[in-house]
Amino acid sequence: MDKRPDTVRSPAVLIAWVAVVAGLLFSCRPLWSAEAASPERQIQGEERVQVLDRLRERMRDVTTVQATVVQRKRHPLLKAEAISEGTLLFKRPNQLRWEVDKPERAIIVIDGRTLLVYRPDRKEAERRDLRADFGSRAAVEFLTAGMSLDVAELEKRFQVDLHRENGRLVLMLIPRSRWVAQAVASVAIYQDEEDAAPRQIVVVGQKGDRTETTLTHVIINPLLHEDPFTLRLGPGVRVTDVGKTADERDSGR
Repeated sequence: MDKRPDTVRSPAVLIAWVAVVAGLLFSCRPLWSAEAASPERQIQGEERVQVLDRLRERMRDVTTVQATVVQRKRHPLLKAEAISEGTLLFKRPNQLRWEVDKPERAIIVIDGRTLLVYRPDRKEAERRDLRADFGSRAAVEFLTAGMSLDVAELEKRFQVDLHRENGRLVLMLIPRSRWVAQAVASVAIYQDEEDAAPRQIVVVGQKGDRTETTLTHVIINPLLHEDPFTLRLGPGVRVTDVGKTADERDSGR
């Protein structure tokens, strides 16, 4: 039986997973659904334009974001809440490194061309070519738009409503695509108006599942001493190229 998590099997679920990896990102707060948003909280018209302009202005000089990440996942099939902890490094426009420390060590690296999931304790890695894998590429594009707060890009794939909730801005995203909507009911991006990076993302799935990803200890434009988006694997690591046929893997294509 294949015991790999759904995040590496289904492109639709991968979209939800990468959206959560980001933070598209993130203090745990009470969850609320798209239906719970009231018209009184919604930001519209000229105020909406001004708020988004201020967000874009603060993001203009941000090239890299580093943060501590805590992710909490709830699913009807899980007896208890699943919690993972680690650190996240995001560099515009499309590079990411997420090191998961608990409950199982894992390193997820996106270098703009490839998505690599490495599990050191198992000495296993899975690699996806973003140019050939539409699902993975769409997920990464969503991630970069969410981290950069690129509303124009987000609106290509989602209905984007802007609200204020307990002193925070909330971008509520409802999928336009039926393909994405198969897995994702809504995505809420929480943002402090004075900050230059998202603080929380809450993904609500179609099967009653919820995933919160919270960013703390955020550092904007940290000094990088080496290339963290290049992951060199040792000769003892078994690498699976997801999406390639056996002939393509054997030929190195």
